[in-house]
Amino acid sequence: MNTLEIILPLRNPTAVIEGTVKSLAAQTDRRFSVLLSDNFSTSGGEFFSSAEKQFEAAGISVRRVRPPFEIGRVEHWNWAHHEAHAEWLKPVFAGDWLEPDYIAKLRLASLTNPTCRYVYSSYVLHRVGYLPLTVKSVWSGGFRSAREMQEVVLRYGMQFGPPSAAAYEKSVFVTCGGYATSFPICADSLLFCAIASHFGALGLAEPLCNFNIHGARFSTGLGEKRRDTFRETLTYHSMIAYRAWAERAGFAWSSFARVLLRETRSYLRGR
Repeated sequence: MNTLEIILPLRNPTAVIEGTVKSLAAQTDRRFSVLLSDNFSTSGGEFFSSAEKQFEAAGISVRRVRPPFEIGRVEHWNWAHHEAHAEWLKPVFAGDWLEPDYIAKLRLASLTNPTCRYVYSSYVLHRVGYLPLTVKSVWSGGFRSAREMQEVVLRYGMQFGPPSAAAYEKSVFVTCGGYATSFPICADSLLFCAIASHFGALGLAEPLCNFNIHGARFSTGLGEKRRDTFRETLTYHSMIAYRAWAERAGFAWSSFARVLLRETRSYLRGR
């Protein structure tokens, strides 16, 4: 991990971004840069300026960029990733924050696992009206090969947490096609499953990321989009299964059938 860039894709940021910025400026290992990507915000300009000042005061290199015209939410993620210069990239969304030793432990994990190209961490989920909930994948705690993760994603799907819990090589992001813009809800799930099944994954068992479901977040309205979420989930599972079948990568119809049945039951229970 010679270079690392933190990507903050923003549009009309609110005060929740302040906690995100403070957590980055407080990192014990500051050998990273920050890319502030502004998707034609019409408000919140003061938060961009404040963020730049805090990063500069902490000795962290920061760039502020903007696409040539306003683009969609997921398109903006991809655009910002392609604008980044570092070998390793890490998205962090507004309102989420990292523990102070996240970068240090990410770098250590990369050094001790030189073949690893994708790292995810356990995280703490924060929701209004609920106590914080620590979420840990049963496959975290070490590096697992592409062959192992192929079986995991075929049987269980997404097991890697939100984008703010992820870090990956830029080359891996490009190879897997980035975030699928036709999946506005499940774009991250599809990408992380694809990366893990192609390149393997290293899960950090310690909860180093805080995933904050605040009022201004897209995730807040997903309860009203259950049908869309269900449709996208079945589609991305089918895409993963087709790739495994086409590449003859140990595809098992029984595993695929079980995951479709599980997702269908979950959807019907929630209706």
